[in-house]
Amino acid sequence: MSGATFNNAEDAAESAQQTVGVPLGGVGAGCCELGRDGRFRNITINNNRTNDTRIDVSPGSMIAIRAARRGKVALRILQTDSALPFSDAGIAAPYTASQRLAWRGVYPCSHYKLDDPTYPLEVTWTALTPIIPYDHEASTLPLIFLSFYIQNPSDISYEVSLAMNWENVCGCTRGNFPERRGPIRPILVNIDQEKSTLESQAHEPDPRRLIAGLEFGFRDEFRTSAEGNYALLIAQQRDVQVSMMGWNERDPRELEVFWNQFHDSGRLGNKLSRHEASHSGALCATFDVGPQQTKNIVYVLAWYCPKYVVYGSDQRNGYANNFQSAIEVATQGLTYHQYYFKAVEDWQRRIMTSTLPQWLSKALINNNYVLSTNTLFNGGNDFAMFETPSDPRVSTLDRRLYSSIGSLLFFPNFEEGELASIAKPKDAQHPGRLFRFSGLLDNHHASHGTSKDVMLDTSIAFVLMAYRNYYMTGKRFILDHLFSRVKEAMAFVLEHDCDGDGLPEQRGCSMTRDRWAVYGTNSYTSSLWIVALRAYARLARRLGDKAEALKHEQLLPRALESFDRKLWFEEGGYYRFYCATGIEDAPMEFNNACDVAQLAGQWYADFLCLGQLFPAEKVKRALAAICKLNELRNGVMQGLNPDTSPCANPESVGFPPEADRAWPSFDMGFYASLMIAHGYPDRGLFAVQRNCKNVHARRGRVFNQPMMWDVEKNDAVGWGQDRYMASMSSWHVLYALQGFHLNVPDGVLWFRPHLPIGVFSLSAPLFTPISFGWVRFREDDEKMYRQFVQLTFDSPIYLKTLVLRIPAEVDDVTVECESENGIENVDHIFGYDGSERLIEIITKKPIMIGGMLKISLAQTRGAAVRLPRPAGR
Repeated sequence: MSGATFNNAEDAAESAQQTVGVPLGGVGAGCCELGRDGRFRNITINNNRTNDTRIDVSPGSMIAIRAARRGKVALRILQTDSALPFSDAGIAAPYTASQRLAWRGVYPCSHYKLDDPTYPLEVTWTALTPIIPYDHEASTLPLIFLSFYIQNPSDISYEVSLAMNWENVCGCTRGNFPERRGPIRPILVNIDQEKSTLESQAHEPDPRRLIAGLEFGFRDEFRTSAEGNYALLIAQQRDVQVSMMGWNERDPRELEVFWNQFHDSGRLGNKLSRHEASHSGALCATFDVGPQQTKNIVYVLAWYCPKYVVYGSDQRNGYANNFQSAIEVATQGLTYHQYYFKAVEDWQRRIMTSTLPQWLSKALINNNYVLSTNTLFNGGNDFAMFETPSDPRVSTLDRRLYSSIGSLLFFPNFEEGELASIAKPKDAQHPGRLFRFSGLLDNHHASHGTSKDVMLDTSIAFVLMAYRNYYMTGKRFILDHLFSRVKEAMAFVLEHDCDGDGLPEQRGCSMTRDRWAVYGTNSYTSSLWIVALRAYARLARRLGDKAEALKHEQLLPRALESFDRKLWFEEGGYYRFYCATGIEDAPMEFNNACDVAQLAGQWYADFLCLGQLFPAEKVKRALAAICKLNELRNGVMQGLNPDTSPCANPESVGFPPEADRAWPSFDMGFYASLMIAHGYPDRGLFAVQRNCKNVHARRGRVFNQPMMWDVEKNDAVGWGQDRYMASMSSWHVLYALQGFHLNVPDGVLWFRPHLPIGVFSLSAPLFTPISFGWVRFREDDEKMYRQFVQLTFDSPIYLKTLVLRIPAEVDDVTVECESENGIENVDHIFGYDGSERLIEIITKKPIMIGGMLKISLAQTRGAAVRLPRPAGR
């Protein structure tokens, strides 16, 4: 990975607006953010994951480059500023002006270019953390690579020196920078029996041995969670000389010594200051770059803070199970760094080379940044995600229904473990009432939260995620392990069906938007309950519990009838917020507010291919009403009354519902994805693109997305403004566009693309929890309707049935199915899901899709097909 392209004006404009950098650090390992100024910011590598403990900036850290030829020296500090006392030392610091430091953030990479025509060399570099789908071990490494490419475009040779200075932050948190942070020690190459190993020395380096790097901090007896050790290493090359220096970054005289050595000789003096105030260690690589040549230098910065104390208990960090020091982490990093770079580039390339809109491709990549900022991975190998560093509530059950798709697609073992951990604790009085939170910065202190009201969508979300995880991975263990808790959760919700109509009744602030009071039957919760009824019945049948399956299958029609009868508001053309018939203390019988999430259940049914549950025409009318009432220029308000005033709570609640705000990441699911799947793909994509423009570009929050958005002020607002966890819900948009679902245990693959008007082809990645894939799709209506689908997967996928969508005018088709083994023998049948006409292609014997599966459909009977085109075409 030699770097990124920097000639895209739109990318450059967006980068210039960013307020924070790319978070770099393994899952659950803490991170540093590297952004447009080139500095290490928002440092959480010392188990200081909250916004009131993370370190704003590393004051003394710095990267500098020197190019020398025949006594002429060109120096640049590859960042816009620092806290080093250059002025006091009488040095004119050659910082890189912001307009000369090109930057592009593409998680988990931060790409830079020295864009200075007066500098004799072309310098690009990438900071990277190996976040690699399916590779759980690599993705939890506590390290950052910095890979520099120095290109000499001239016809003369240059001696080049590259120096990186790291300030030891051992024991530090925001506002707490102790003087005693441990010593700085050289790391030397030890050649024993022709095998090279690294060892740390307690004294200055032996001049006869090669320097590999520096070690900072304490080796053991860590007093707090913020203490540990750090390693800065350079990948060894025969023609690269490495030198080092330990010094006091706050002393102008020592800075002068450091800078003069670097300026005059391009080498450091291999001396270490023993003063307790000396916290900086610089590592310098010196080498020649010949005419028209390019040199690659790789640094690695690793950390090791194994002690993680929460509630008086040391839960340890997960990486401490595999490593004993930062040197060990860094050594593994350098050993496999080429694989790490290629693997990251591979999954990014799959998205960026697709025919998806570029803005969506970038969002799909960058929205995974919360894997570095919002995750825990402890010594018991327990993974969890917390909502926001400003209020780190862990494994928030109702809201992870939206965010956890990213965890499932990237690290299915982690997602499986987190859901199992959520299932463990039981409410003594109500076993089926799942706890909303697993803890605060840990997952061993489950809680319902502070609200006295009983939330029902927590238990419903648990059921849906258990179903999702089983059918998307095929792991029977998930079903066997979780089904008893799923059964209890369903029974608990059903207990709240007080009038026997198949739908639960609620009271108070009892759903995921937990400041909005609900009374009686609520459209959001009830729609999710309806899809849970179908999902649960299928799970029960899978396990052979026919009585339980039949009970809920028979309940589903009653629930659907009640939903339509109680909640459909004909005058407005949508499902009302709630119906409180029979609820004595309700402020009103009917709350006719239009809730943007009223059909969240249909969205999730679409995602899991559980069918059209609600009348297709009413779904379309409801979506049209939401567009008319709730959608404003800068977002979609959560709930508005028919007169367009924001929905209000009764005075007895004591606070407003904040229904006049948008929830951008959630809207990508229950609103935009629903629009895309139900005939309005352009409008749904526009809603997502608008969110990206507002949040990512205008407010510069690509890597710091909030939960809520003020659609009037077009800015973040309210609780959860700091790196809210739900950004990965953008994967639902990709699934909606593709109409893709892989039912692993049954060997059924659904592909029903919902493309913008006038778009008749797609070439895009398929992300699943078990394998990467790729799809090529094309359809045309010349003379007769034809459709072509080609599927490939990196790992073999077991397939018995393929479900595609065809136009309603098509009565019959010929089907040709070709795998790597030749033409496959298949049958086909037709059917409908709501208004969509489907063709089910059934193989006579199962197919293992690996390198290729091609399916061609050609119309043989039916009316002429005219695919939708923009007006005038």
